[in-house]
Amino acid sequence: MEKVWLFIAIATLIVVFYFFIVEGVNRQTLSYLVFPALAGAMYAFRTTFRKRFESNEDSEK
Repeated sequence: MEKVWLFIAIATLIVVFYFFIVEGVNRQTLSYLVFPALAGAMYAFRTTFRKRFESNEDSEK
């Protein structure tokens, strides 16, 4: 699932850059940056949670 969030973050960032080129940078196109930011945050959350889970699992053994 981590890789899915990373892919979504990269794909939406590319789309946002495309909108910047086509429509120019304005208030509406800047608001599109929310989507890659959320996907990147979800990627970071999932990665951190997985690493914490794995370290807890190793310490229990």
